[in-house]
Amino acid sequence: MNLQFAQLILWLPLLGFLFCSTSGLYIKDRALQKRLTTVIAPGVVLASFVIALLVTLQFGSTSREIIALIPGASIYDPWIRFGGFRVNFNEVIDPLSLVMSLVVTGVGGLIHVYSVGYMKDDRDYTRFFTYFNLFIFMMLLLVLGDNFLLMFVGWEGVGVCSYLLISFWFTDEANARAGNKAFIVNRVGDLGFSLGIMSIWSYFGTVSFYTPQHRGVLELANHVGRVLDVTGAVVPTTAITMICLLLFVGAVGKSAQIPLFVWLPDAMAGPTPVSALIHAATMVTAGVVMLSRCSFLFVHSAVALQVVAWVGLATAFVAATMAMVQTDIKKVLAYSTISQLGYMFMACGVGDFSDGIFHVVTHAFFKALLFLGAGAVIHSMLGEQDMRNMGGLKKKLPATWAVMIIATYSIAGFPLLSGFWSKDAILDSASRSFAGDGMLLYAGGVVTAFLTAFYMNRLMWKTFYTKERFADGHLHAHQHGDSDESGSHGDSHGNGSVHPSPSTMMWPLYILAVLAAGFGWYAGPYGPNGGDLLSKFLAPSIAPLSLGGLQPQPGLLSPMAGYLLSSIVAIAGLVLAAVLYGRRMESGAILEPAAAEASPLVWFLKNNWGFDALYSAVFIRGGGLLAERGLMRGVETDTINAAGDGLAKSVGGISRLLRRIQTGYVRNYALVMLIGAVTLMVGMLVGVMQH
Repeated sequence: MNLQFAQLILWLPLLGFLFCSTSGLYIKDRALQKRLTTVIAPGVVLASFVIALLVTLQFGSTSREIIALIPGASIYDPWIRFGGFRVNFNEVIDPLSLVMSLVVTGVGGLIHVYSVGYMKDDRDYTRFFTYFNLFIFMMLLLVLGDNFLLMFVGWEGVGVCSYLLISFWFTDEANARAGNKAFIVNRVGDLGFSLGIMSIWSYFGTVSFYTPQHRGVLELANHVGRVLDVTGAVVPTTAITMICLLLFVGAVGKSAQIPLFVWLPDAMAGPTPVSALIHAATMVTAGVVMLSRCSFLFVHSAVALQVVAWVGLATAFVAATMAMVQTDIKKVLAYSTISQLGYMFMACGVGDFSDGIFHVVTHAFFKALLFLGAGAVIHSMLGEQDMRNMGGLKKKLPATWAVMIIATYSIAGFPLLSGFWSKDAILDSASRSFAGDGMLLYAGGVVTAFLTAFYMNRLMWKTFYTKERFADGHLHAHQHGDSDESGSHGDSHGNGSVHPSPSTMMWPLYILAVLAAGFGWYAGPYGPNGGDLLSKFLAPSIAPLSLGGLQPQPGLLSPMAGYLLSSIVAIAGLVLAAVLYGRRMESGAILEPAAAEASPLVWFLKNNWGFDALYSAVFIRGGGLLAERGLMRGVETDTINAAGDGLAKSVGGISRLLRRIQTGYVRNYALVMLIGAVTLMVGMLVGVMQH
């Protein structure tokens, strides 16, 4: 296949967006418009996946050193030129962009198909897929763009799309607030990212990753122990550290790391397919992709890497503790996403970017499966999301239970499932951290893995096992819940009874279940062709630690001992949850929010470790007081308005004085003219006498 054909990976979803956004102008039959949307919106994404797969197969059969630049149309050459600043609109086809394109279009395409069944009764069906296609296009632009500016356009694009999708049911105030929160919090991280890009231009003289002249940022950084600018001068290590930390701020916002994670749990207000798309395949993984793309810079800064590793571990642990006390099935999965992203950041922080991407891929499979499975449960329960009102669903929804148990055990790290291989690879790399703090990172990762297994099996027990905690036949859809906006599911799906989901929702789950179970083995150390297929494929796009003069330390555990310990930890967490929730539904209430009033710890965890309260006090109430008393009264009223009033009074006073001169008598004006003429003549005589 001609690599120029790979441009369609990016442009097909944009064509889908253009059709969906304009179809109402020329298709007046809403039923026909909906049928065409059903075919075209998922179809363009799946077609992009097929093309990405064909390009990947061709790419994998050629030299692994190939990194292809595909120029855009001639009207984009150059895309931007301003003084000495020049940027082209190019796509980069390399292992990293291909892997992420497959994840975005593959998992994203399955979520599109699932959404056909899930959103079929929504009054804004076409608008939903308009946003969905645009989201996929922006994420592909982020991973395929050949410069920081194109990446930033995609970066901001997925931010806008997340706002539109999270607040899709915008007439509900909670949804609108959640969309606003996601948009505003991400602006904090985006500021850091934009400053990082400006710093890169300032030091390197370019924002391109690769160029035909080998003067792209990543090529200039691909020198052992040093980074060059376009003139060949060495860029100082302090400047590299500053750039990396600014880029990391952007990643913290987009990938919901401490302290900017607070937007992601609230993002559950949107439809479940939106949650799956944001959490599994697109937006939240953007930070990890950006760090991996910039690995050639990060390996030259040990300080930046350590910051990334410790923030990742802290986020993984803190989010896992918060997931343990949630009652909303989607919020458990939201905090789980934050925790798993922490693992990915920890992998990047110890220099193991390949295994960070490995976990991105496996996480896309089992987390999409978990969210879509949860959506199937919510759909079957007519909008109910509270696990306290579920139970006993295994016998009513056996197919949904079967796929969700695979995803649960995979994220828990059960032996041989996909999550086991990618998570253990990260723990092994953490134990051999170049900074000598490997065992602390490893221990924190193991404890978090135990908590993950526990809270995920807690979800399964409260949802599928124990006794039923609902009145079958008397369920009611919740207005603006995970149903259509009119809340009509109670009438259109089973008359208030639990019912299976349609095949359009279930087939994507079966495909994801196979991937969640087997992909980790296939791409891991014991896969075919010598193992580590994914790491070997990614090698040209990922910088080794040795490039920056860093070396991993010897680990205290052998690989087999690490596998054994990880297996024991995962099984122990699963068993503990089964024992506690199998004996009594509420398990003594120590981890149930019903006991929050009696347990300060549960209250603390339920309220996000106080982060939301702190931000509300400092930025909302404190910022409001500053705006009202400091800016509005002190600056606007007492300074700006007072200055304007003073100027007006001065003009008025001068005007009153001048009005006295305007008498209307000709003799007075003649006198003034005479005085002026005499003054002029005296001045001229004085000047002549001085010379």
